[in-house]
Amino acid sequence: METTKENNKNNEKKARPGLKLLLIAGMCVAFLIPQALIQNLVSERQGTERSAENEVFEKWGGSQTLTGPFIEVTYSWNASTERHAMILLPEQLDVKGNVSTKALKRGIYDFTTYETELDLTGQFKLPKDFDKNQHNKIWHFEDARIIIDITNLRGLRDNVTFNLDGVKYDMEACGEYWNGLSCPIDLSCLLEGKTLDFAVTVPFKGSGNLMFAPLGQTTVVNLSSDCTTPSFNGYYLPDEREVNDNGFQASWKVLAINRDYPQFFSRNSDNHRQLSSSTFGVNLKVPVEQYQQTDRAIKYAFLIILLTFAAVFFVEMRKSTPIHPVQYLLIGIALIIFYTLLLSFSEHINFGLSYLIASVMTIGMIVVFMASIAKDKKTALGIGLLLTVLYAFVYVLLQLESYALLVGSVGLFIILGIAMFATQKIDWYKKKD
Repeated sequence: METTKENNKNNEKKARPGLKLLLIAGMCVAFLIPQALIQNLVSERQGTERSAENEVFEKWGGSQTLTGPFIEVTYSWNASTERHAMILLPEQLDVKGNVSTKALKRGIYDFTTYETELDLTGQFKLPKDFDKNQHNKIWHFEDARIIIDITNLRGLRDNVTFNLDGVKYDMEACGEYWNGLSCPIDLSCLLEGKTLDFAVTVPFKGSGNLMFAPLGQTTVVNLSSDCTTPSFNGYYLPDEREVNDNGFQASWKVLAINRDYPQFFSRNSDNHRQLSSSTFGVNLKVPVEQYQQTDRAIKYAFLIILLTFAAVFFVEMRKSTPIHPVQYLLIGIALIIFYTLLLSFSEHINFGLSYLIASVMTIGMIVVFMASIAKDKKTALGIGLLLTVLYAFVYVLLQLESYALLVGSVGLFIILGIAMFATQKIDWYKKKD
């Protein structure tokens, strides 16, 4: 009878580590639920930030695309009053401007906007293959219009005057078809082969993208700005660029042979729609990455919880110090709260400092807790050192983009090797010599 009792007792001892491991694994899986809830919280906060951004940008002036100047001229057929619109693009288009950024605040969020005065110069002339008598068309250059299409007229900061061959014309809102400025001008002289020089300054403000359409036979754009984080985008990248701590300078040169539409085409043709697809420029929005980085950090939560629980379990096995499942649960909750701390701090200070503060608070709490339940300061400090290494490792991964997978894979391999070495002397079955 005594032998039977002793065998049952030994079997119970053998079973305890396995049951504890199953319980720990179950808690790790259960913590996926609060992990998902925090991810939803990050998405919700990001949505709030975007709503505030859209509100500010709508009132200030959103992304701006400058298309112009160009000429809209009509023609009709003999004995017909119906007119058809044609678009004549400039022979030469030069754009120069300095773009200054300005921070606007809405609630806890800061948004970057810009102001600029763009100087547009160039020439208009009819293409060499233009035939004014083709198909008996009657051209109405006397009723032509100069048009500058701007995405958001709300962003205009002053009246615009168009200078054509030394004569100034006040521009007004188009009112139809085009979303920009226009002025009627008698351009009959173009039929005589004359070349017209133009100059116009467009002062406006906006946010996000500042884009241009390459309308000229040769289009040259030179921009400078105090923005230190430009993102060049669109159909063409700058030929030259320089970005430093004081801002950037960039220049583009686009030829007519680089695009998919001619210098002279019908307003209702596909060429008109191709104008928008050929734009190029720069995004002046200062990247706000705290939500993206926090979301990426949360994806490593399961790994940190698993490794921390494993370390605590190893301590329990080696020190023969029983640790209650509730204590495991409290440690896991502390590890989860780290991400809410990170999210809340990063909305007010930079992400790196937020990560440091949240890490120190979390590690400090767990070290103190482990010291009280394990009755061993060295063991608690060891757990703290492990967490420090894990959080530092995750932070390095967050800063990497191209090599995150490589570094992460090598790091996990090293961690697995350390775990194998640390557990090789553990008596899993509590065998007695």
